[in-house]
Amino acid sequence: MCSSKGSNMVISLLHHFLENYGLGEMSMDVHCDNCSGQNKNKYVLWYMAWRTLRALHSEITVNFMPAGHTKFAPDWCFGLLKRRFRLSEVHCLQDLCNVVETSTKRRINRSAACWEQKLVRFSQNAQGVVFLKKDLNGPEEEFLMVTDATTTAQQRLAHMPAEIPPPGLPEARRQYLRQHIRPFVRPGVQDRLCP
Repeated sequence: MCSSKGSNMVISLLHHFLENYGLGEMSMDVHCDNCSGQNKNKYVLWYMAWRTLRALHSEITVNFMPAGHTKFAPDWCFGLLKRRFRLSEVHCLQDLCNVVETSTKRRINRSAACWEQKLVRFSQNAQGVVFLKKDLNGPEEEFLMVTDATTTAQQRLAHMPAEIPPPGLPEARRQYLRQHIRPFVRPGVQDRLCP
């Protein structure tokens, strides 16, 4: 398995989940953060279009969270919430609300308003077209993703892409494992873990 966090990994994990754990649903809403290297990447969006072109879904809507939601402050607050949650007994929603309210010293927990949204939608009825809304109640714009009219979308997307073989460990890392880690590994598995 490749440990890269790019679009190939996002698409592969999403595809694996949908193929192995999906319930046959034909409509899908996906909520993503604004990570341009992963979720907003053109290949991830192409994958969503590919699913509708192959009739794996009839419609997919991709929702992007407001920019800046993953900055330090929210992560810090979730860390405080997680710490309080681990020390609390939660048996109902009110218990969870109490945990949230008492997770900061000054009890300052405000909900954030969504000032900017982007919604992307793909539909099997409009193959090769991406629909974009810049805000929830705004007009929907259409963009053509498929420009080659010589072959149909079904012909172009009939097969799965080639599998990317994992790169393996670099030689320097293997030498380090042999020299520094292998002595601490049980003899029966040394050749597998530190060859």
